[in-house]
Amino acid sequence: MTGRILKNMIMKKWPDYRKWFKKKGQEAIYQDVTCKNCGNEFSGHYCPDCGQAVKEFDRPFSFVFFNFVGDFFSFDTRFFKTFYRLLFFPGRLTADFFEGKRVRYAPPFRIFIFVSFILFFVLQIYSNRGLTKILDSSLNNKDGVGLDSVSMLVADSLIAELNETPGIDSTKANNIISGINSGLSGHSESSRQLLEKLAVYFENKLGEETGLKKQARYREYIRMCRSPEDAWAKVLKYMSWAFFFLLPVFALILKLFYIRRNQNYIRHLIFSIHLHSFLFIDFFLIILLNMLFSNFPGKITFLFFLAFPVYFIVALKKFYGQNLGKVLVKFLGISMIYNTVFWIVVGIVFMNALSLV
Repeated sequence: MTGRILKNMIMKKWPDYRKWFKKKGQEAIYQDVTCKNCGNEFSGHYCPDCGQAVKEFDRPFSFVFFNFVGDFFSFDTRFFKTFYRLLFFPGRLTADFFEGKRVRYAPPFRIFIFVSFILFFVLQIYSNRGLTKILDSSLNNKDGVGLDSVSMLVADSLIAELNETPGIDSTKANNIISGINSGLSGHSESSRQLLEKLAVYFENKLGEETGLKKQARYREYIRMCRSPEDAWAKVLKYMSWAFFFLLPVFALILKLFYIRRNQNYIRHLIFSIHLHSFLFIDFFLIILLNMLFSNFPGKITFLFFLAFPVYFIVALKKFYGQNLGKVLVKFLGISMIYNTVFWIVVGIVFMNALSLV
């Protein structure tokens, strides 16, 4: 609607450009056109070989601007249609895609990229707030704030490395480990102060060490202690990349479970993209609501988490057309295999983010 209003504004201002906005079903505007991109001769709005539109951008800037904005809002409308279909009709968007109803919706991969960017952007903001609060607070404060999973992982990783790193005095290492453990169980200092003490210890070891490999390892320890936020940022970055690996893996699992149907792999891949897009939207809503409302009810959060398996089951039934019993069995099997792969990938991501492999 907004795009149509903008185009009407353009036609009133530039009557000669009415031909750009002719309605569907009318005779082709451009006759015997030679495509400037590939040289193909054709009649119509778009080159049938390369797809380039017959548009001339050497126009007044105001015309180009309004045309661009009109196209943007037209796409925006398609975007909202896609999200509506994706959220409230499990499996239907994928079915529409393979029934040839594609132009009315945004491309599947573009939707995934968009929701992935929004999710990890908001997750970065949300986690940074929580991590800063945790690191700067006392470990035994009355509010019960303690080390979260990230700082705990950093500490645990350092403890494991201290035990396995040759050249570190065992007595000093045990003292450091005891200090970390006591801090984790209720030390009066903040976790950031504990990690700073550990960083100072590694700085002293770095000055004594001559081996290049050990020096590099100590520098990494110091970085982890001084900037656990950076470690978490790396985890999020690698995790966002990991989903580009998990998407086709999930599609492959679907292919194996529906191998008797002899369906092309692309069908399962598009289903995987749409399903993960819904998952990301679900997580985004959980994070957003918890950011906006500090005391957001846990029961409602649980319902949001429950929404995904329910959505998954309904989507399987709708797209693959099997009875509920078979769908439930396949849901459990697919979930079990995928969760195993997922947590292996998460482990690899954390190890790489903390530079322990």
